[in-house]
Amino acid sequence: MHNDTTPAARGFPDHIAGGQRQWIRRNTSLYRSGDRVTDCVFFIHAGSFKHYRTDETGARKITCFPARGDFLALDSIGLDWHPCTAVALEDSEVYVISYAILRQQQTILHHLLALSIREMRAGTVQMHQATAEQRLAAFLLERARHTRQEGTPPCYRLPMSRCDIGNYLHLSPESVSRVMHHFKQAGLILLENRYIALLDAGAMETIATAAHPASPHAARSPFAISHSSTS
Repeated sequence: MHNDTTPAARGFPDHIAGGQRQWIRRNTSLYRSGDRVTDCVFFIHAGSFKHYRTDETGARKITCFPARGDFLALDSIGLDWHPCTAVALEDSEVYVISYAILRQQQTILHHLLALSIREMRAGTVQMHQATAEQRLAAFLLERARHTRQEGTPPCYRLPMSRCDIGNYLHLSPESVSRVMHHFKQAGLILLENRYIALLDAGAMETIATAAHPASPHAARSPFAISHSSTS
């Protein structure tokens, strides 16, 4: 599953003291598709975003949910116009990092770009081979790791809507709700409003990493159910 925007870069802020802070209000765009690129990227210091493309029909496809520790606008480097839109899911704070500062950190930048491309390719393959259960389990585990919170059970907030989660995972919102309910009934998660606690991360990991059902070596998940996809 595409891991937002590279956790390996989380140590990078130690080298970007020259970055300018910028506050972005909830539901406000940091930049929009078609905006001119201003020779900078953005490091998320607080909050989270929805990052999406718009196709020729006007339909939106969410590519990731970048949050604290991630970068935005890496996909705009070398372009004149932003290909995607980034909208704050909550009140957020970013550092504006100029290309000049990035050029001083060539090794980190090259690693950052290579890892981002590798994760995107791997995520695309996994997305189309996974069941609804596997996609959602992997997504919930990914968000738990992303918060980097310790504790038993891991508890965190999902700032995005079910519609947005479904868009990202190539599932209908109804499928997202049904699988969430199934996980809750199976005792794998606690869910209250947009807060979620993973009660059995091990079982969720088993679901997320199970072989694809089409494979002759696939093992049927004890929680497996069937859901329709919007893809």
